[in-house]
Amino acid sequence: MAVSDSNRGTVANVLARAFDAYDTGDLETSGRLCMQHLSAEPVDALALMLAGLIAKKELKFEDAISSLEQSVLIAPDPRALTSLADCLWRVGRLEQALFHIDQVVAGYPENLEALLLKAAILHGQRQFVPALECILNAQSLTPDSYLVAARSGCILTELGKYELAEECFRNAARLMPAFRHCGLIQFGESVWRQIAPQAGAVSTDDFAPLRAADICAPYDAVIMACCDARYFYKYGVTFVNSYAQNSAREKLLHLHILDPDDGFAAYLERLVARLGLRNIAVTYEYAPVDEEPDFNLRRTFYSCARFLRIGSLLRHYQRTIACFDIDSVFEAPLDDMLDGVGTADVGLIQREPPDSPWLDIVANIVIANNTDRTWRYFSAVENFIRHFTGRGKLFWHLDQIALYCVLKMMERFDEPPRVGPLTAATRVSIWHIGNPYEHRLKEHRVARYHLADLAPPLDLP
Repeated sequence: MAVSDSNRGTVANVLARAFDAYDTGDLETSGRLCMQHLSAEPVDALALMLAGLIAKKELKFEDAISSLEQSVLIAPDPRALTSLADCLWRVGRLEQALFHIDQVVAGYPENLEALLLKAAILHGQRQFVPALECILNAQSLTPDSYLVAARSGCILTELGKYELAEECFRNAARLMPAFRHCGLIQFGESVWRQIAPQAGAVSTDDFAPLRAADICAPYDAVIMACCDARYFYKYGVTFVNSYAQNSAREKLLHLHILDPDDGFAAYLERLVARLGLRNIAVTYEYAPVDEEPDFNLRRTFYSCARFLRIGSLLRHYQRTIACFDIDSVFEAPLDDMLDGVGTADVGLIQREPPDSPWLDIVANIVIANNTDRTWRYFSAVENFIRHFTGRGKLFWHLDQIALYCVLKMMERFDEPPRVGPLTAATRVSIWHIGNPYEHRLKEHRVARYHLADLAPPLDLP
């Protein structure tokens, strides 16, 4: 049936309203109007592009790729091509990403966004020299771009030009407050001398026990999680319940809680009793950070606290410490993953494809075997974090920057730990929910570990 001119006008108006809603950040309204439009015009390139942009904003990259691929087949719009290449890069499909972004660069050689993305894709492919050439082209267009400075630093780091890289990172931090974490990136010997672990040094145990394990068994490993009390209320039940059901055998669970409220100890004891857990120990501390003027300072301390404590726990337990984010679910025994680290000192997730010093070692799982090299590494990581927190530079990403930079400095100036990569194949026993993906809490693989009688307190801030 032919669509009348008046109906076409109505459909076009719906799409215009959908774009307006998208531009104001109202993704729910934008998505509803976009789907309404597509039901009438299912092969509209603009509507398919908008559907892809919405899915991308919601971090649903595969859905975004599907819509954007349909859009560019109909009309290869530069915005749709760039967004498609960006999504493909984010999911690691680099050859396809490069194919699409090259179309944009060919038609618009002065498109800064496209040049930056192409440099990032080439970086991910470890084509560092072409990536540097690409970013230099971008720099000639916009010499004062913090994004150009940051990407330049990332590429120069991979090329081993550490002094030049540090200069670029300092420039990025100066140009954009949101990139102030770039100023934390250090590779030099002078900083290494300040943070290098000293023989016989022991971390200060300025945290207190909340409960001891009910049984003293010869545990083969300690499973550690560290978070603030509010985050535990959100994710702790699924974490501990899944651990109890799937991964607790011959392991000790050690929880380190920051800023527990008055009711936390009782809540935790109800959880422990409900699950019949006996192999669980809990310590706590209060973050030495004022919330004013920026709550992100406290949030950053929470992210770093595990690496301020892991050295002490390693010395205390004299066992492998496997540290996990609390927003994780155990789905099987951990023995294969722990065994997979083998004789290496530490097990780390190394990002593929590589991107930047603040993302390339992922902190949500870290395995520390009981060796002297391991202790030296985490002692230096602790010192690196304290080096900057003592200077008032408690910036987001400090934890992952510390893991990355200390490893680089030890490779340059010391004896580095032997790293066992924690690949996706070795991590099948655990599923990381991820705080940005809150919708995953409703998925069966998470929801089956909820306990209705242990819902979070209603008066949480």
